[in-house]
Amino acid sequence: MKYLRKIVALVIGVVFFAALVIGIGMIYAVKNINVTMVTYADDCSASYAEAKKSLSKFKGESILFVSTSDVAKAVADSNYTVASCKKKYPCTLNITLKERLETFAVASGEEEYRIYNMYDNDGKYLRGIETNANINDGSPNLILNKVSAEKIPEVAAIAGSFKEIFGSLRSLVSSINLDVNSQIDDYTEKLFFNLHSGLVIEMDDYTDSPYEKLQAAFPKFAKLTDREKLGGTLRVYRGGVEGEIRAEYSAR
Repeated sequence: MKYLRKIVALVIGVVFFAALVIGIGMIYAVKNINVTMVTYADDCSASYAEAKKSLSKFKGESILFVSTSDVAKAVADSNYTVASCKKKYPCTLNITLKERLETFAVASGEEEYRIYNMYDNDGKYLRGIETNANINDGSPNLILNKVSAEKIPEVAAIAGSFKEIFGSLRSLVSSINLDVNSQIDDYTEKLFFNLHSGLVIEMDDYTDSPYEKLQAAFPKFAKLTDREKLGGTLRVYRGGVEGEIRAEYSAR
């Protein structure tokens, strides 16, 4: 009889615990998914509907276990990235999606059959198209020359710093060239910003403090005359005994 009471108490305890888990699961199950789109397009209704469909998989899931990375994976194949994912307990997800800004183009193939592979401002692949025309404004994207696929995100990050410091990117820079050679020891790897005006900004050892080098280049660039900006090279490098960052302009 004593053992029977223990068994009954154990069964009641298990049932109670199961009921508690189910109850909590129902209370914290995702019921509402609010999506906000940050976009450059005038009409984003189609993208909005697609995003809602991709995110509907989280309905019924426990809000406790839904993470930002889970949401990012759900929209990974879309033209949007997750700007924020906030939980409003007990059952609501507030998600903000930001459109990936098409910025760079990499040409491939012979001229007759040339394809431009487009990348966003983070260096992530977007699409392939026969003409270099930005999907939002129709103007050419910034061309990347001699930049391997694995280095595109790295170059994109430096270009982002350029935009922050110089105030613009595509309207100022026509292309970026990369000069690297892993076969030669101590080779000075360089990155070139080719401006629409004709000026070239050369960054020596581009992986070494690129942000600080661009900061040093901007005041020198701002002091150039309109005539000087039509050509020549503004070189940024480390020099001197203490290895300070220098910016020098050459008309050649």
